[in-house]
Amino acid sequence: MPFLASVTSFFLLIFAHLECPDIHAILAFFVIDKNFIFIILVGMQLSLAILSKKAIEAALGHNWEKAIELNSQILEKYPNNLETKIRLGRAMIQLKQFDKAKKIFKEVLAVDPINAVALKNYEVAKAKKIDVKHENGINSNHLLKEPGTTVEIVANINCKGITGRDFTIGECLKFKIKKKNIDVYKCRKDKEILVSVLEEKEIVSRLNKAADIHAEVSGYVVRAADKSLTMIIKSSVPIFRGEKQDIRPYIKKGLDDIDLEDEEAEEEEEIVEE
Repeated sequence: MPFLASVTSFFLLIFAHLECPDIHAILAFFVIDKNFIFIILVGMQLSLAILSKKAIEAALGHNWEKAIELNSQILEKYPNNLETKIRLGRAMIQLKQFDKAKKIFKEVLAVDPINAVALKNYEVAKAKKIDVKHENGINSNHLLKEPGTTVEIVANINCKGITGRDFTIGECLKFKIKKKNIDVYKCRKDKEILVSVLEEKEIVSRLNKAADIHAEVSGYVVRAADKSLTMIIKSSVPIFRGEKQDIRPYIKKGLDDIDLEDEEAEEEEEIVEE
């Protein structure tokens, strides 16, 4: 009976994980070996990470059939993953499967009505035309995280008349590094538009360090909502905290970082000393 109960609990937690990616929240409700469960769920996360990375690389390489195949595989296991649905819909648009793409983006918008990427692509599918600008010119390396040289942040779009719809995934952003804040610019033809100001102390401190040692710093759009912008900041040299980085572009984190209290305390001391 204990074995049967454990097996039953195991399958219940797998089902729960499909609905909720927060592993620690799930573990609180199950009584079987936590270490065993954790290992299994981490394996599932890594499997999702690998498939997602391959799907993104297929799209960046314009291999749309492969992108559809991989994203469909992910949705078989994670049917509620919105970012996978968006990738699938965009690949369908490229193969002129407009009706299927419209259906996919409708599903996304039913859950997230203000998703800028889904709204834009839904209109593209509805108009039955390929949005070439949205796919071309993206370097896959720009959207991959590397420990120490990249960090992902969310910033508010402060510029009037500019919303998330005005950005494309992979779009390059420029920074003006100041002592107390960082200005973020969008490049439009020959004009640079100030779209956001970063004031988080650690980010400002790190980018000032980069400027002091003449490192190259650039930013790339990961996703955009109505008045918020998710970007990856990349440096040519390691300047960011060497925490465990999420290797999964476009995938919401499902694992909490390992206890980093000591490391965070050291970082706070560094910032104070500066």
